[in-house]
Formats: sequence, C-alpha cells, structure tokens
Amino acid sequence: MSEKSTLLPPVSRRLKHATSRRLQSLRRGEREMPHYFIVGAKRAGTTSLDEYIVDHPLVLRGLVEKGCRYYDVNYHRGPAWFRGHLPLSADLDRMEARLGARPVFGESSPYYCFHPEAAARIAADAPDARLIMVLRDPVQRAWSHVRYEITREFETLEPVAALKAEAERLAQPDEQARWYAHRHFSYAARSRYAEQIVALRRHFDDDQLLVVQSEDVFDRPAETLARVFDHLGLPPHVASDYRAHKALKAAAVPDDFRAALLERIADDTARLRDVLETPPTWA
Repeated sequence: MSEKSTLLPPVSRRLKHATSRRLQSLRRGEREMPHYFIVGAKRAGTTSLDEYIVDHPLVLRGLVEKGCRYYDVNYHRGPAWFRGHLPLSADLDRMEARLGARPVFGESSPYYCFHPEAAARIAADAPDARLIMVLRDPVQRAWSHVRYEITREFETLEPVAALKAEAERLAQPDEQARWYAHRHFSYAARSRYAEQIVALRRHFDDDQLLVVQSEDVFDRPAETLARVFDHLGLPPHVASDYRAHKALKAAAVPDDFRAALLERIADDTARLRDVLETPPTWA
C-alpha cells in the first residue's frame, strides 16, 4: 500500500453507503448539499472519473448511482424530492468526528454542461460547489455518442445521416421533440466545448471549474486524479483499480463522419484555445 493511500483511515463500506439507506427518507433535519459536480461531457469518461473519485476514503457515494440528475432531467420533481436524496448534516458530523476530516460527496451528469438551465440551477443552490468537466477528442466523443445512441435504440439513422439531421432535429417546433433531440441527438453541439465552458463560467468563478482531458483520465489516471483531489480540497489518494467504465468496443471513425463533424465545430475548437489556459492536445 502506498504512503499516499494511508493518509486517512478508510471509510468502511457501511459508512460509504450509509446515505444510500436514507435515499427515500424525508426525516426532519438539515441536509448537506453536494460539494462537487461532474458536469460532462457525454461519452468523455465521466462514469469512470466518478468511480475513481468515490474510491477516495473521504468521498461518499451519496446519491443514486452517479447522481439523481436533479438539475437537468428531474428538476420538475421539486426540491423536496431532491432533498430526500441528500445526506443529513448530522450524519456527516458524526463521520467527521470519527474520521478526523469531513467526508464530501457529489453528483455526476454528462448533461449538466450542455443543458441550458442546469448551471444556473446548480449555482442557485450550491454557489460554492466545485465543478469538473472532462473533454474528449471531439470527433471521438461524437462518434462514441452516436454509436451509444444507436446501441440503446434511441437513434434509428446511420451515423452520418444522424449528424446531418442534427440541426433540423434541434430546431423542431414541437417542444417535446426538440428537448428529446437535445438530449440524445446533439452530436456536434456537445462537441462544441468552448461554448459550454463559457456558459458555465457565467455562473461560477473560473477557479471553481476544473477541466481535464479524457485521454489523461485513462492514460495518466493517478496524475489526473491528483489534480482532481486537489481541486476538491482532498488529500492525495491512489486507487487500486483504474478500469474504464461503460466503454464501447473500439471502432474506426468513418472519414465522412469525421469531416462533417470537424466542419461543424471548427470555430468552437479555435475558440477553445483562448478559453482554456492549457488547451487540450487535440485543439
């Protein structure tokens, strides 16, 4: 066991999942808001990053799976519903007394960075939250995205046809159809990272948002997680397992799909070099 991994006593399985037994509870008492949000991007490794983070001995798996998706697709359920998913501050007080440091927990949704209202909603409830955004090579991300939607049978068109149909789908007059397309068929739009980062920064200070590369998450996980834990104010921790989660079998990107995608995002990719102090290697 490394020296870094012994800095803190591990949170027992019982403690790490203590909040899950209260997910349906609406007992009276102050609830703790999420301390951090993994906001995207879709098909960029957010599930894997979330798993690596909750391996830390001071991070609780406090919400359903990666999160309850309150600030995007479940906001209509209301704050009382969300409150039922949050741990009691008194429980965290007891854990802090036992561990000598206060545990944190977060939520992850790859739709948060792209949903037009999610950032403002999060900022209103958790203005001091730390945000993490994962960027993947935009062509690889969009290709994985369309394949993922096809696999889940949401997408019925061939990949290139789906990309060509995107703009029309996102502009449909029917609101329900438009929102459905926005969530599932936004292949090029979700690869326009600069727009999304600028939108997030309208509601959060620059230092609240950490941007990491998906390629670094998988190729240099320990080094990348060190940056993440520092961003979250946590001591270092080295996980025992950095396997990829929800990965699709590799498939080459067709030339026509690549060309069409690059044409649609060229201006945004150029802008990304100004938006980020250290642009991604593919920008």
